Amino acid sequence: MPDAPLPSPLRTALDRFDARLRASGSATRTLEAWMAEHHGSGGVQLGAHVRALVASKADAAIMRRLGVEDWRAVRYRRVWLASGGRVLSVAENWYVPARLDSGMASQLADGRTPFGAVIAPLEPRRETLGAVRLWDGVGGPPPAALLRHHALVHAGDGAPLCEVSEVYTRNILV
Repeated sequence: MPDAPLPSPLRTALDRFDARLRASGSATRTLEAWMAEHHGSGGVQLGAHVRALVASKADAAIMRRLGVEDWRAVRYRRVWLASGGRVLSVAENWYVPARLDSGMASQLADGRTPFGAVIAPLEPRRETLGAVRLWDGVGGPPPAALLRHHALVHAGDGAPLCEVSEVYTRNILV
């Protein structure tokens, strides 16, 4: 019986990134550490490029997980997280600004700071709701989108802060 083919180095790297993200309290911290490890600690500047601040009402499932009854209590933000001009992930974020201090809410509404960096003082932890591999690591170069994560982010005290859907691009590997 022939041996199974060895995984490619890119697939192995994606496996490691996925495992780190699942174990992390912050996707932002994980992405920054990953990029520093793979591209040198001096050049990691992770920024959020806001693509949208308005979305239709949060659906009932999101509201239930966030523990709110009125969709107007939820804000939406869609961003590209990038470093060195390369988009690393596309994230949709439904968050409850009333659970943040006013400075944090202002940064999210007006700034280019990643959500995880803004809420870091709240000692966030992630609860992975789902993860899908969009590339199996076989045959040819990796596609543009490699991995999708769906998570609920809680403050250190357990209060749900946001629900996020993230798609990680091949730029995390190259």
